[in-house]
Amino acid sequence: MRRGTARAAVTAVWLMAFSFVAQARPKPRAAQSNGQWAPLESYIQEQMREWKVPGLAVGIVRGNEIYAKGFGVRDITTGQPVTANTLFDIGSCTKAFTAASVGILVDEGKMKWDGHVDDYIPFFHLYDPLADEEVTMRDLLTHRTGLGGTDLLWYGTALPLEQIIRRVRYIPPDAGFRAEFQYQNVMYATAGYAVGEVSDGTWGDFVREHIFAPLGMNGADFSANDSQKTADHATPHDERDGKVVTIPWRNIDNVAPAGSINAGAGDMTHWISMQLNDGMYEGKRIVSANSMKEMHTPQMIVPQGGEFDFFFPHALQLSYGMGWFIQDYGGHQILLHPGDIDGFASLVVLIPEVHTGFVILTNLDHTPLREGLGYHLIDQFLNVPDRDWTKYFSDIGEKFSAMEKKAADASRTPKHPGTHPSRELAAYGGTYRNDAYGDAVISLEGDALKIKFLSLGGTLQHFQYDTFVADLGNAGRSRVTFVLDANGDVAEMRTEGLKFTRVRDGQAR
Repeated sequence: MRRGTARAAVTAVWLMAFSFVAQARPKPRAAQSNGQWAPLESYIQEQMREWKVPGLAVGIVRGNEIYAKGFGVRDITTGQPVTANTLFDIGSCTKAFTAASVGILVDEGKMKWDGHVDDYIPFFHLYDPLADEEVTMRDLLTHRTGLGGTDLLWYGTALPLEQIIRRVRYIPPDAGFRAEFQYQNVMYATAGYAVGEVSDGTWGDFVREHIFAPLGMNGADFSANDSQKTADHATPHDERDGKVVTIPWRNIDNVAPAGSINAGAGDMTHWISMQLNDGMYEGKRIVSANSMKEMHTPQMIVPQGGEFDFFFPHALQLSYGMGWFIQDYGGHQILLHPGDIDGFASLVVLIPEVHTGFVILTNLDHTPLREGLGYHLIDQFLNVPDRDWTKYFSDIGEKFSAMEKKAADASRTPKHPGTHPSRELAAYGGTYRNDAYGDAVISLEGDALKIKFLSLGGTLQHFQYDTFVADLGNAGRSRVTFVLDANGDVAEMRTEGLKFTRVRDGQAR
C-alpha cells in the first residue's frame, strides 16, 4: 500500500443525484446520458489517479435505473479503454453464483440445502468421522466444516478438482465441525462440483444455462483462458516497488466454482437486479424467493476481532449467509462479497433497504480504492456521514504490511545462533510425501539444498539446528524443519503446519 491522502469526497450535488427512487420495477432501464452521474465519474477518475489504478468499471442498480461505465485502461501497455463490457475476473464474487446454482437445484427438488454431500459426490470424505458423516451442502456454502485453509492444493497447481476433492479426506481439521467460520475455497469448489454431478454436466454448463442465459449475461465466461481470447478484456496489474506493472493471468479452473467467473460491469448489473428482486429478472423467475431468502439469511457468525474488524468497519454484527457476508452497518443491513485473484480486485454490494446494489471491478491487486469506493457509495446511498474511506483502508493496509514485515524480520533471527545441521546436507535430500499435498523433493545442488513442492521452488538457507528457511521468490519465505528418527536418519520434513514423511527407495506412491 502507498502513503497518501485521498482527496475530498463528492459534493452534496451527488447526494441529490442519488435520491432514492421509491418504487422499484421488475425491469430496470439503462441510465440516460444526462449528466446525472457526472459527480460520481469525476470522483472515480480523481481517486484512480491518486491510487494509480489502471482500469475500473462500476455498475449500479438503483430502484428502476441501471448505470454501468468503464474508466481508465484495460492494459497500461496498450492504453485501450475500459468499457461497461470489459471482462474482469470477479474472484470470490463467483461464490454467490455457486450458492444460487444449488438453490435452483433445491427449487427443482434435485438437491437439499441440508442434503449430505456424499449423496451427490459419493467419493467425498472428510478426515473427522463426525464431520464426514454429517456434512451437508449448507456446511460447504457457509464455511463451517472445520477444515482450515487448503489453498496450496489449487493455487498454481495442475491438480484437477476431482483429485483435489479426493485429497481432502487426508487433511485433519483445525476446528470443530460447525464450530467456527473458516473461509474455505476448496469446499465451495466442491459444492460446484456437486452441482455438475447432479445436473449431469459441469458447474459451468449449469451456470451458463440457468443463470447467465436467462439474465442475458452474454459476455461472461468461466476461465482466464477464455477471457484472454475476448477482445474486450482487462489485463491484471500489480504495484511493485512503487510502479504499476502488468502481470500474467492466474488460471484457477481447478477451483472454478470458488472464483473463476469473468464478467463486465454491465452484465453484473443484471445479476444484482435479480438479487434485489427476490430471484426475479425481467418478469422471469430465476431462483425461488425461498432460496433467495436462505442465501441472504445469516447462517454462520463471523468472529469479531482481527482483520474482520478492520475490513468490515462499523459492523455491529457480521455473519455469512451462502455466498454473501451480511453486515449490520450502523443499523442498516448490507450484503457484500469481495473478490481477489492475482491482479484483480472486485466487490459486489447489496443494500436491500433502499433497493440498491453495485459492483466495482478493478485490474489492480491490493488497491484500497476497491473498499474505499465501496464504503463511500454505501454512505451516499444510505445518506449517512461519509469519511475518507480510501485513506482509511490504505492506512489499514500499511498497518498489516508493517505487522507482516515485523514478523518476517523476527523469523529471520534465530533464537539459537551459531548452530549447525545435525547431518551433512546430502542426508536431507530425498522425496517427502503428504497424502493430501503430494511430494516435496529436496535436492543438493552444489553446496545448497533446493526444494520443489507443487508449483513452488527455491533455495533452503540454514536457520538453526535442523530448520532451514525456504526462499520461494514472489511466494515469500517459509521455514522447513527436518526431523530425525531414533537412528539419526532424516525421517520427516515439516513446513506450514504440514508433515511430510520421507519416502524410502522403492516405496510405492
